[in-house]
Amino acid sequence: MNTMVPALELRGVTKQYGPVTALYRVNLSLERHGVLGLVGENGAGKSTLISVINGTVRPTEGDLFVGGARVSLGSPADAARAGIATVFQEQGLIANLRVFENMLLGREAGFAKVGILGKQAMTRLAADVLDELGITVDPLAVTGSLAFGERQLVEIAKAFALGRIYPVEPVILLDEPTSALSDAETQILFNSIRRWRGKASIILVSHRLSDVFAVCDRVAALKDGAINGTWPVSEATPDLLHEAIVGRVRSAGYYKESEQRQDFGNVVLEARDLVVPGQLDKVSLSVRAGEIVGVAGVLGSGKTTLGHAIAGALAVKAGDIFVNGKRLRPGSLASALAADIGNVPAERNIAGVIGMHSVEWNLTLPSLRSFRFGRWPILSSRRQGQVTDDWIKRLRVRTPGRAIQIRNLSGGNAQKVVFAKWLARGIKLFVLDDPGRGLDVGAKEEIYALLRKLAREGVAIVLISDNLPEIIGLSNRIVTLRSGRVSAEIAAPAHDKPAETAVVTHMV
Repeated sequence: MNTMVPALELRGVTKQYGPVTALYRVNLSLERHGVLGLVGENGAGKSTLISVINGTVRPTEGDLFVGGARVSLGSPADAARAGIATVFQEQGLIANLRVFENMLLGREAGFAKVGILGKQAMTRLAADVLDELGITVDPLAVTGSLAFGERQLVEIAKAFALGRIYPVEPVILLDEPTSALSDAETQILFNSIRRWRGKASIILVSHRLSDVFAVCDRVAALKDGAINGTWPVSEATPDLLHEAIVGRVRSAGYYKESEQRQDFGNVVLEARDLVVPGQLDKVSLSVRAGEIVGVAGVLGSGKTTLGHAIAGALAVKAGDIFVNGKRLRPGSLASALAADIGNVPAERNIAGVIGMHSVEWNLTLPSLRSFRFGRWPILSSRRQGQVTDDWIKRLRVRTPGRAIQIRNLSGGNAQKVVFAKWLARGIKLFVLDDPGRGLDVGAKEEIYALLRKLAREGVAIVLISDNLPEIIGLSNRIVTLRSGRVSAEIAAPAHDKPAETAVVTHMV
């Protein structure tokens, strides 16, 4: 293949859904063996663009070329034969299959002889790919037994396995591949991309600009369905990309430090000597009204377990949790709900919303009792609609209407609904686990502004995050966990934020 011919090229690609234009005359080129970053706000058209490339959506107009040849991809299977593979943000693995079976799912024909499937050959190929990528996962392991980050790495290995099956150089589309990975797993991925770039061409879709700067050659910004600029990464800056993505210059106070509260009310949350065997060892934490307390730690430090315990999703073996002086029943979601605790989980689409249900149903679910006609088990749909419309307006949720299934919203707008369902109930304590995960810079900025507003109104916030700048920028105090124990408590006033190195020192 001529190295001067792009591995992938889109010319004038437009996609319309009735009166809505999702993509407009998109021109995009991926150099052979290049790594192209694709950035844009939620709703900018990134998912539609990826769907056009991988064959699941046909463009209304325009042409697609792979290796210089015009192609018409009608299905993901056609895309696979052309060497195009997609690693989606929402995992598509089958939990009860083994790793090697997931990696080669749909490609078993190449391993069958006289009707017998050559599982040993499949296992060897999967093991070779995993080894070459530096992924320490057993190809015989049942996929559902793996941690979320490990499953994401298996998704990536599945895409890279294409080059072993078809006589093509793979074009790999990575859709938010680092959103659920630890720092160590992210480095494995980045090192793998650098090793494999001589054998594959890659488009990396990410809301983390740091990912783009770490591993990409070029970056393209998508805004309102159109390309708003393409640059060599060496010439791009975070401020330049922010402006291209959201259409405005990045605010100097991205984390709204100037709005950070310095005075707080009474203690809302007090966790004392919490013990979860192998995960938490006598962890204590307190948060006052209007205070944002960040919880930082590496994967396995216990920070997520702490959030689950406070939110009533996990029972502790020892210790007590008090909210406004009242003791919670350990591991009781009902007790946490009665104490007005709101929980925004890291895996939003799995634990935060019910994708098949409407925006209205998701938003009003925690508050159903308040919509009853007296003691009758009948809900007032009128009042449900009024409350939903009110919160859609207040949080500026972009949705065609309250009846639309929430899975059809962009990540940022779905996250706003997760917040709204608790705010509609009038919660006094928020437990947030990576609230910015999978969100573009514009959506994050809106969420950060919302957190400042909630703090001003006296809501106590526990902020758990893998994003250190986010933790440092938003928090009044930072509690670090290491091996299930509190290793430090660090002040983070608006005028004197700690350096990342000062926080990391207590995490590792």
